[in-house]
Amino acid sequence: MIVLTIEGGQRLHQLLPFPKRRVVVNQEVAQFIAEGRSVFAKHVTSVDSELRAGDEIIIVDEQDQLLAVGKAHLSPQEMLDLNRGIAVKTRHAIKKRKT
Repeated sequence: MIVLTIEGGQRLHQLLPFPKRRVVVNQEVAQFIAEGRSVFAKHVTSVDSELRAGDEIIIVDEQDQLLAVGKAHLSPQEMLDLNRGIAVKTRHAIKKRKT
């Protein structure tokens, strides 16, 4: 299994068209994800339907800006249906600073 670094996530983000390998989070939590926090299911707005729990994925905001990479803990349908629980465990983040 390949474990993504943020550099690997940047390359995938450039090579793969939206929504491939992506979990999209709402803008309200984008800053927290970019700082390395995990993604909770209630914050997922869309997800690549071909992903599976355990896959390495890239996490983006609603404008498709890369925030982090991590490991999916839920299936795409669970990410969209559930209102609690960790959907993606963030492994590496871009570490944006608040402006």
